[in-house]
Amino acid sequence: MKQLLTWIAAAALAMPAMASSQDFRAIIGDAANIQRDAEKLSRDLKQKSLDEAQVKQDIAALNTDVAKLKQDVMDIDGKMGEMSPAQKKEWELVKTKAELLTIFAARKATLMESGELRKNRSMLRAHADGIAKRAAMLQQTVNRLDK
Repeated sequence: MKQLLTWIAAAALAMPAMASSQDFRAIIGDAANIQRDAEKLSRDLKQKSLDEAQVKQDIAALNTDVAKLKQDVMDIDGKMGEMSPAQKKEWELVKTKAELLTIFAARKATLMESGELRKNRSMLRAHADGIAKRAAMLQQTVNRLDK
């Protein structure tokens, strides 16, 4: 019995750490928050009476959620152990989509800081719609990886 317990403990130490379903759920939650923020931003930009303070607040919330997503992806990347080729492909897609969301959010902040919100309104709205769609796609990709 003692040998069996020793063997199990040694095997557990030898196995690489793997990302858990809870880790994947954190990324899905981050992507859902990003999608919600982007959709709200798009709605706020569509209003006839543009509230610049609300748009700035929406962009700040979006940037916060994107930063959390980026951090969660980096944390999980270190936990990814042995993966099949299909899993590696899905994980690379997750990392790419997370990076794209980071780039789009940074571009949106740049457009906002340019001081020409009314001029860039339609472009900001298009970016917000694109971020929402990409966040939904990220959720689907992580769901496939979690199975």
